[in-house]
Amino acid sequence: MRLFLFHKNHYLCTMRSAIKLASILAAITALFNSCKNDLHILAPYKESVSVYGILNPQDTIQMIRINKIFLGEGNAYTMAQVSDSVNYKPGVLTVSLQRFDANGVQQPTTKGSTKTEIILRDTVIQLASTSSQVFNPNQRLYITSDRLFNSGTYKLKIYNNETKNVFTSQTVMVDTVRMTGGYDPIRWPFYPVPYGSGNPTFWYLDYSNPVTSRTVRFVSIANAREYTCIIHFHYKDSILGNSVLQPHTVDIVLPSVKSSGLGGGELLAVGFTSGDIYAAVEGAINKAGDPTNLAGRHVTHLDFQVTAGAQEYSDFLQISAPSTSVAQDKPTYTNIDGGFGIFSSKSIRVFPKALSNTFIDYMASKKPLCSMKFLTSSGGISFTCN
Repeated sequence: MRLFLFHKNHYLCTMRSAIKLASILAAITALFNSCKNDLHILAPYKESVSVYGILNPQDTIQMIRINKIFLGEGNAYTMAQVSDSVNYKPGVLTVSLQRFDANGVQQPTTKGSTKTEIILRDTVIQLASTSSQVFNPNQRLYITSDRLFNSGTYKLKIYNNETKNVFTSQTVMVDTVRMTGGYDPIRWPFYPVPYGSGNPTFWYLDYSNPVTSRTVRFVSIANAREYTCIIHFHYKDSILGNSVLQPHTVDIVLPSVKSSGLGGGELLAVGFTSGDIYAAVEGAINKAGDPTNLAGRHVTHLDFQVTAGAQEYSDFLQISAPSTSVAQDKPTYTNIDGGFGIFSSKSIRVFPKALSNTFIDYMASKKPLCSMKFLTSSGGISFTCN
């Protein structure tokens, strides 16, 4: 009986709440009906742009991608596949670069020229199509072949000739990483030279022990925050019946590192082991497969590519990185005034290094690379592979 009374009281309470709620909803409905206003899901469109531009003074061509931020009532993924939804038509935008010194005084923008403004030309490139591609593969880029300075502040201006809207941004240019005195491996000499030509043995890399911890050391430069190092492993395939060696490169991307300040002069270090190199080379060759009639592989040299990125570049990478927390919502980075995206700068320098005979012979005679026909320092096939 008590259980029944509990349900009865709960039922009466629920009925009273329902009647009260129904009365409130009826009043709200009458209010909206009397206003006779239609609800518009899409607000009036305000033009904006999406920008991706990373200037690099070492590049012969600078490229900036500028897309529309579109608005429509259809499926966003379907609209993104339409070229006119994401690309401006030719001649609609005027995209320019200007350069200023630390005091805000305008300077020449191009090496070997006194002109103070670069007008970028537009072109369309076709991206490699993939099954998971969201945007139309035809992308309009704004490019220039003018050689930029590695110092000063470059200001970007995007002017819409039809709507008269202006979008701007700026970035401080960063120079390249310098040699690090006595710190291996980025020190003199910086070029591959034949082993055994009377040069000191410490000129040559010896990474023959796969478990030994290695370190790339370099000094930070002014205005750069983000540093990334890639080891390029260079070798050439010798094919029977073909006198021309076929060059190949395997990239080993090391963890990035940040400087604590922007003044430069800070010693930075990135760690790895020789085994990291061996594993990357083995994986790349297994994936590509051996060419027909492979006679042997000549390892030629390693080089260390150090990329230095400005503060905005570092912030963009950090915010755009996959979330490692439970909360997946992340802020959207932008330094585009009136738009979204990134306009920043980076520099790249490559330090080639020759290899010691010990290193070359180790790869030819020890697993995992000895089974892949890497040749000894004397140019022959090793009789051992263990």
